[in-house]
Amino acid sequence: MNASPIRSFLGAVCLLACTMAATPAQAQWPERPIRLLHGFTPGGNVDLTARAAAQILSEGLGQAVVVEGRPGAGGTVAANVVAKAEPDGYTLFMMASGHSISPGLYRALPYDSVNDFTMVSLVSSFPFLIAVGSNSPIRSLAELVRMAKEKEGAVALAHAGIGTGMHLSAGLLQSRAGIRFNEIAYKGGNAAPLAAAQGEVAAVFDTPAGMESLLSGGRLRALAVTSAQRWPGLPDVPTVAESVMPGYEVRGWLALAGPKNLPRPVVTRLAQVLHKGLARPELAERFRRMGTGVAMSEPDEAQKFLAAEVARWLKVVQDAKIPPQD
Repeated sequence: MNASPIRSFLGAVCLLACTMAATPAQAQWPERPIRLLHGFTPGGNVDLTARAAAQILSEGLGQAVVVEGRPGAGGTVAANVVAKAEPDGYTLFMMASGHSISPGLYRALPYDSVNDFTMVSLVSSFPFLIAVGSNSPIRSLAELVRMAKEKEGAVALAHAGIGTGMHLSAGLLQSRAGIRFNEIAYKGGNAAPLAAAQGEVAAVFDTPAGMESLLSGGRLRALAVTSAQRWPGLPDVPTVAESVMPGYEVRGWLALAGPKNLPRPVVTRLAQVLHKGLARPELAERFRRMGTGVAMSEPDEAQKFLAAEVARWLKVVQDAKIPPQD
């Protein structure tokens, strides 16, 4: 008998066996709780968004999704944990836009910011705000910039840490305006906005979510927003572009991701569940109250977006001559 048909038959049997072995595991996922890591302290924009996403995923997948903050080094500590995790769908990452800044900002990273992660979808997009304490004599961004020029390196500016979007937004403003603040990096949460509200620093760069309670409580006064258009939640606050610097635009974003080689069926299911939840009107309203907006994308689109963001911010860091961090 010719051996070729036998080999073909055996190959088909092996393929069928492998398929039957793999399919039940994919169909049964998830069988236990999922960890959703982020790199910041509780109470801030990333943490609040991660908890909203965790609720959506838990309801849609029928398993608990536990949010776990691993603060440190602008989110790189948490990113490294996810990059080294098994690609089994049980360790996910709420990736912040600062993740795309890190490759240009740090001398070395223990992971590849693009290739060591599987993107699932964008989750939200938002601007940053520049604000001062309500008792501050500074009434506009132009006044703050003028003060920084007159007192080079002496005007204290708070943000949520090295490598965050707030940090780079401040660096870009300083580079283009030819000024230098005394930057003070806080650990996250609402520590930086609170420092401005208490008069410990002259101004703060943070997210609308991070400042919301202090703004609504009258303890902070917003000077400018970093998006190209005014933010709907604060329509009376001008943009940086219209205030002092035409063409200036920075927006933050958050995205759901996992380790590289996350199985496609897992990625697809995560995206479907997430998108269904994000499309609910009550979720959009919840995000609006948090000072952010819903953003969704297909996994392949999100992967391309991440690569483009890393390339864009690498150039911005180089052009701004921001010193590399250890």
